[in-house]
Amino acid sequence: MPVFVTFNIYLFYGLVFFSMGCAVVFRNFRYSQLKVAPTLWALAIFGFSHAFHEWSELYVLIFSDHIAPQYRLITQWLCLVKLFLSYAALMVFAWQILTISNKRLAYIGHGLIIALLLSYGYLVIPDLHHLAVNKTGFEEASRYTRSLIGFGSAALAGIGMVFYGNSLRQEEHGYGLYFSLSGIGLMIYGVLSGLVPTESHHSVPVLRTFAGGLILIALFKALKVFDLEKEQATEAKLKRAIEADKYKAIGQLAMGVAHEINNPLASSSLALDLWERKHPEISSSESNYLSRVRLGIERASSISKELLNYARPASARRSFVALRDILDSGIKLLSHRTKQNRVQLDCSDCIILYGERIKLEELFINLVCNAIDASVPNSLILVRATQDEHKVFVIVEDYGCGMSEEELARSTELFYSTKAVGQGTGLGLAICEQIVSLHNGKMNIVSSEGKGTRVELTFYREHQS
Repeated sequence: MPVFVTFNIYLFYGLVFFSMGCAVVFRNFRYSQLKVAPTLWALAIFGFSHAFHEWSELYVLIFSDHIAPQYRLITQWLCLVKLFLSYAALMVFAWQILTISNKRLAYIGHGLIIALLLSYGYLVIPDLHHLAVNKTGFEEASRYTRSLIGFGSAALAGIGMVFYGNSLRQEEHGYGLYFSLSGIGLMIYGVLSGLVPTESHHSVPVLRTFAGGLILIALFKALKVFDLEKEQATEAKLKRAIEADKYKAIGQLAMGVAHEINNPLASSSLALDLWERKHPEISSSESNYLSRVRLGIERASSISKELLNYARPASARRSFVALRDILDSGIKLLSHRTKQNRVQLDCSDCIILYGERIKLEELFINLVCNAIDASVPNSLILVRATQDEHKVFVIVEDYGCGMSEEELARSTELFYSTKAVGQGTGLGLAICEQIVSLHNGKMNIVSSEGKGTRVELTFYREHQS
């Protein structure tokens, strides 16, 4: 093959794998929730090391006649070591991608990797002392490296990528297709690079380059999801900052209004008490009017207190608290209201949250009160809590009247209430959402009219925030 053609083929061949490494390195994985993110460093190392290997092979092919005899043995050793190290990086990636793809597949794949390494060691290590004097020894070692380490690692990495991509597609993530295509490209490259000798036909390096190009293009498309995740995380931060400023302004306004309202309300209540003492004997109609006045004052006072609770900033006095203790304490405080209902509590003693105990008690008291108000006597109210390594899940569920879609959409709005006039301030769920947010969590409400309501709380561990 002409030198010019050989030069260009190997130049692009190495460039494809160098670009593969760059495609991984220049992605920001900080905001990623994908399981594949922590494994891609090994794929990047494979790309860079394989590019370096192919470019150095190009140098050896072109200038082999100019290499001094005393350096030819070193050159052969370097070629063998570079080839092994580049495929070893791919084997590390194969191990990791199989780990996150499928448990059964991981056991089989890990077993095959161990078997390949043992076979390679058995075939190559005993002959190492012959390599210094026997040129065919290097050819055999190179063939074993390509067939066992190269083909084996590429095939297993490709299978792992295909399974991982299919799992993403089952979750209706479109980018899963590109992970699968990357896996298919790896398997094709494994066959061409590991099982088909370069000397068999002059088109082999070209076909290997095309297979590498398929991996690069599919991988580039797949890795765009990390840019998308970063954009979404940035937008979410900006949205939270805007909402925080908005709620801060609302909170300051609410505190000022509540304080201003409390003063005349207290004066009115005191004046009403003094008037009743001076006029102990009043008619029933006058008593009815006075009761209505007092009810209005108490109602306004209740709303102002709820506003103060909503606007009051977090005390920042946090500690590790047992969720079971908080739930028990809240239900005990509501014992006068839970007598007519069956409250079933399912929570392990080992579930721990880091937060403000008083705020968390207020949260669960509000949620259980809402469940009681929505339920008929003797109905069941469930409070369940579970956890995993990163999250704590709490569900408060009732089988009461539920909410319509319109009511559900407005359920956390300030002053919106489905209760009768005088029975609710419309601040309960808004306060609950605020408390959950303060504790690095999310609140989701699921409700159907006539079937009940389920409030789902998810608290993220502090180190995951």
